[in-house]
Amino acid sequence: MTSNLFFVNEEQIKFPFIRLSGTENYHLSKVARKKPGDKVWLFDKRGKSYLAKIEDTGRSHTRLFILKIKEIKKPRVRISLAQALIKSKAMDLIIQKSTELGIAIIIPVLPARTIVKIENKVDIKLSRWKKIALAAAKQCGRSDLPSIRPPIDLSELLEKKKAAKNIFLNEKGGTLLKDVIKKGIPESALVLVGPEGGWTDEEEKNIIQHDYEPVDLGVNILRTETAAVCSLGILSHFWNI
Repeated sequence: MTSNLFFVNEEQIKFPFIRLSGTENYHLSKVARKKPGDKVWLFDKRGKSYLAKIEDTGRSHTRLFILKIKEIKKPRVRISLAQALIKSKAMDLIIQKSTELGIAIIIPVLPARTIVKIENKVDIKLSRWKKIALAAAKQCGRSDLPSIRPPIDLSELLEKKKAAKNIFLNEKGGTLLKDVIKKGIPESALVLVGPEGGWTDEEEKNIIQHDYEPVDLGVNILRTETAAVCSLGILSHFWNI
């Protein structure tokens, strides 16, 4: 799919033409080796896809003629993930899989128990995560991108406006995820996933006091990246398919 799907900035679209430049132009002309007359799909990260025919290619840009526009079908439930910051490879995996699963917003959270130091690296991390999300969207054919927010403290997250349904994964027990699904389909949901060492007792108390429902994934204790992908996959399947 990645060889025939390209990201286009909105300012590059002058209907009925697209002037593709930068990295995606290089990918189209040099990596995918597309030629004039070929048809490709492009997406603008906001949910619109464009079927376009290549008119001419060049070193600096490719000119395409728009044949068809398709808008994404909005999901029934807007699902967001608040993920405690964890080691780079595991965090990268969560960004990738969350994008594939159609998650709308990804919020990295700074917990008390963390060995990850992100001071002076926020911009670098955000840039990396957005590149991972872009590649994942192209791979799975998603025509919008998740909004990836800068890392925030847990206390700041809890004070923010909540979704219609707010849950946090809790290895100490709680409502089974299958029973959360049985309760019905909310307009929006936020899933809070903790760090490798779990939440501190004080953090857990604070989370519950802010009306987050503890949710249990079963008898096995899962790694945080496994728990995140597992829960998001199940919720996305039952709420948005």
